[in-house]
Amino acid sequence: MGRFVVRRIARGLIVIFGVTVVVFVVTRLIGDPVKVMLPLEATPGERAAFAHRLGLDRPILVQFVDYVGQVARGNFGNSLWQNRPALQIIWERLPLTLELVFSAMALAVLVAIPFGMIAALRPGSVLDRVMITLSLIGLSIPQFWLGLLLIVVFAVRLKVLPVAGSGGLSHLLLPMVTLALPAIGRISMVVRSSMIDELNQQYVQTARAKGLPRARVVGVHALRNASVPALTLSGWELIRALAGYAVIVEVVFSWPGLGSLAEDAIQRQDLILLQAIVFVVAIMVVLINVLIDVAYKLIDPRIQLT
Repeated sequence: MGRFVVRRIARGLIVIFGVTVVVFVVTRLIGDPVKVMLPLEATPGERAAFAHRLGLDRPILVQFVDYVGQVARGNFGNSLWQNRPALQIIWERLPLTLELVFSAMALAVLVAIPFGMIAALRPGSVLDRVMITLSLIGLSIPQFWLGLLLIVVFAVRLKVLPVAGSGGLSHLLLPMVTLALPAIGRISMVVRSSMIDELNQQYVQTARAKGLPRARVVGVHALRNASVPALTLSGWELIRALAGYAVIVEVVFSWPGLGSLAEDAIQRQDLILLQAIVFVVAIMVVLINVLIDVAYKLIDPRIQLT
């Protein structure tokens, strides 16, 4: 197990380095921060002096080597927009993103697993068809539209929840549900399919023939084996939310996390801050992947980790 974790972390470092290279190059191609940060009436001399102060007039390779050296020392530089250390800004926003993402994924798992199990116990029934229909609806609704719909209904019309921002459970509910709904649809469908397969296995029939209670057979033996594909998808949903979908939800609800910070950094062409955000998110994605692989072994010792 220890060697496996070390190998996965080593591979993850290679992935992080690759992401760093891609983001560094792309951020240099999407725009010119000098034009954004200086007024339109700035002279060519002022623009050249500003680019020199930022180090943007040096060759790309020199800039990259210098950037990698700074990152290796834990220095991501100062934000061009806020003129503060980029890492400090990220640490201020990161807890809110983690709160939103993990609460949404916890809600998705807690709702999807019972839904999938109940549907699997009576495949083809009315309850099963209702669950499948609800899952498809959850998968089909765009998250930005769902977020706006929830704001109109619960914040504007009913006035029972705040429109945007953070500050407590009332602020968290709408963005959490918006982020969780598609994951609920996907995870419940996977749990349903896996549970149907497991319930038709010979060991389940044998356990039932020996007189074991149905609740124990379904809730312990079958669910444990069916949880491996559900765990895979749950981990993937967590990564998707952290690295992408949370941005949409945070922007819609003005949730002050990393997603809205990345959107602001792109609009202001703050290359340093954007690079730091992507680097931190890449590290979290690698760690989540390692933890998921370790969880496989804990759930099913027969799985061989390579």
